[in-house]
Amino acid sequence: MNSPQPTPAAPAGAPDVHPADSRQGRHTAGADVQLRWFVTLWVMALAFHYSDSEPLAVLPVLVVGLPALLYPSVATFLPFLAADALVAALHLPAASNHLVLSLLVAVALGGAALHAFWRPGPEPFAARWLDTSRSPVGLVLLVVYAFTVFHKLNTAFFDPATSCAGTLLGQLVSLSGGTPAFPPAVVSAAAAGTVTVEAAILVLLAVPAWRRWGVALGVGFHAVLAPASFFDFATVVVALYVLLVPREVFAGLAGREARLRGVALAAFGGHVFVGLVTAALGVSGPAVHLLLVGTWYVAVGALMLPLVLAGLATRAPWLRWRWRPAVLLLVPLVAFANGMTPYLGLKTVANYSMFSNLHTEQGTTNHLVPGTAALDVAGFARDTVTVTALRLPDRAMLSPLTTVLGGASYVRRAARWSSEPAPVVVPYRELRRTVLLWRDAGIRGVALTYTHAGDTRSVADATADPELAAPLPWWERHLLAFRAVDSGDGPDRCRW
Repeated sequence: MNSPQPTPAAPAGAPDVHPADSRQGRHTAGADVQLRWFVTLWVMALAFHYSDSEPLAVLPVLVVGLPALLYPSVATFLPFLAADALVAALHLPAASNHLVLSLLVAVALGGAALHAFWRPGPEPFAARWLDTSRSPVGLVLLVVYAFTVFHKLNTAFFDPATSCAGTLLGQLVSLSGGTPAFPPAVVSAAAAGTVTVEAAILVLLAVPAWRRWGVALGVGFHAVLAPASFFDFATVVVALYVLLVPREVFAGLAGREARLRGVALAAFGGHVFVGLVTAALGVSGPAVHLLLVGTWYVAVGALMLPLVLAGLATRAPWLRWRWRPAVLLLVPLVAFANGMTPYLGLKTVANYSMFSNLHTEQGTTNHLVPGTAALDVAGFARDTVTVTALRLPDRAMLSPLTTVLGGASYVRRAARWSSEPAPVVVPYRELRRTVLLWRDAGIRGVALTYTHAGDTRSVADATADPELAAPLPWWERHLLAFRAVDSGDGPDRCRW
């Protein structure tokens, strides 16, 4: 019988390392890399929000975000997160999808940070913070995917003559210098394919064992849509994917992190440079757009492509959803309530329904699910007006806040229906909200003719009219907005 061999003694002065300690150290290192990966993408996302529409507005983002971008950490990121949430909140009630999503995520991250601070544990703060925020943030993302699919289940989205799938396909081609001309069968295929892929991403991300495929499919899907000027939304979404990837994947990427982040930051710098220079020179067109999209691909791809490949190859388990602390689950519940608002008759903007062709106004709906029209309990969208004439002044002394938020372009985005050809049908509350928006922005002398409840009125200055400019409750003014029900472009045109 062979006698057991003695265990070799560790060299003098060598640390006493146990397998569990090694795994713990790898887990902590992975958390640090994951945090830096997420912070880099999140800061770039806010810059991408402005880079193709208002390039000069990127400069304030850089002032606030550059410390977090160059030295990503909890200390540098939390102030930027607060500023990001403030920007999103100031764009309500007509904020874009990715700003609404970033606001909800900021609330979840803020709550998770407080929980991690008050409930200390053996791991560093960053690791506990990311672990706590994973489920509420991930569930918010699932809610947004669920409603972007559900809102598109309507007759107009699947009609090739009106589908937003055809509009966005044309936008993708025209911005790149091509001539959009697609037969109805192609538009129908794009509409069905969009819904199918978004639903597949939702299911794959929801099931931990399938999540690696959801991340891969999601990154590919949003990369395809990016040339249609959706690279801002795409960056927000893929940044959230980072929080769903196992910590061990990031530990494996630690050796390449500096090089990959260097490539991403260099491409991001090129993206910003192109935007600023072309804006200063007044240059635009397909070449500029392709430069912006190309530098975006490199900036985001330098981080996400290695992450997708490492995620597909890893044997580490993809973590299940956590339901504690339960208070943070209020954030995905708020996200769900926001997605339900078009069916409840509360609003039709900033609830993940843009570019969906959805109609839920005037007591009817084009949704394919029977009974959705009966959910309208608020009734705000049943009371509509028809604006037959609208004249804004050529010049206005805009308020400082309006100027900071983007000036005249911000005002147009906050009430997009006002740019559609007359006659425009909108809910009466939306007309009143827009009049108050104009007044507070410093716009006066808005001539308006409209018909409401069979009565036609013409006013020389809507912002001074006692009926149209009557006060609205704070929550209505700042949380509820509606798109046009109909206009000279037709009722089912693709609307933001």
